[in-house]
Amino acid sequence: MTLDAAMFRRVLGGFASGVTVVTTRTGADQPVGLTVSSFASLSLAPPLVSFNVALSSNRHDPLVAAPAFCVNILAADQAEVSNRFARVGGEDPFANTPWHAGPEGQPVLEGALGWLVCRRWACYAGGDHSILVGEVVALDTTEQAPLLYFRGRYGAFVPAS
Repeated sequence: MTLDAAMFRRVLGGFASGVTVVTTRTGADQPVGLTVSSFASLSLAPPLVSFNVALSSNRHDPLVAAPAFCVNILAADQAEVSNRFARVGGEDPFANTPWHAGPEGQPVLEGALGWLVCRRWACYAGGDHSILVGEVVALDTTEQAPLLYFRGRYGAFVPAS
C-alpha cells in the first residue's frame, strides 16, 4: 500500500503538540537551535527524552554530534521564538532571543515554560530523520501556559470544564 504524502502530513497535523526549541553549542562554541514538535518523554528510570531532526536540516549535524543539548519548552507567548528557530538561513535566531548558559553550557531560552538539559544517550536512524535520545541531568519549570501547534497554527491550552 502506498500512502499519499499530503494526506499523511494532514492526518499528523491533526495531532496537537507542544512546541520546543532544542539548543546546543558547536565545537566552536557557537549556539545552535531548532524548533521541534516531535519531542517526547521516553523513560522515567533512567530519565530519558527524545526528539527527531530531519537529515536535510542544516542543524542536523551539530545536534547529532553534540554531547549534550537543552530542550526548551515554549510558553504560550513565544510563537515568534518558535518561528525564529524554525527558519532556514537568514538572521541568527539567538540575536533576538534572550538566553543564558545552562548547567552543561547549553543555551536556555529566557521566558520558556520549562527546560531540560540532557546528555546524549543514543542516536538512531529513522527514515529521513535521526532520532536523538537524551538523559535528563537538569531541569526546571514555571507555571506558564504552553505554546501548542495544531494543523499548522499556534494556539493555547484551554482546560476542559
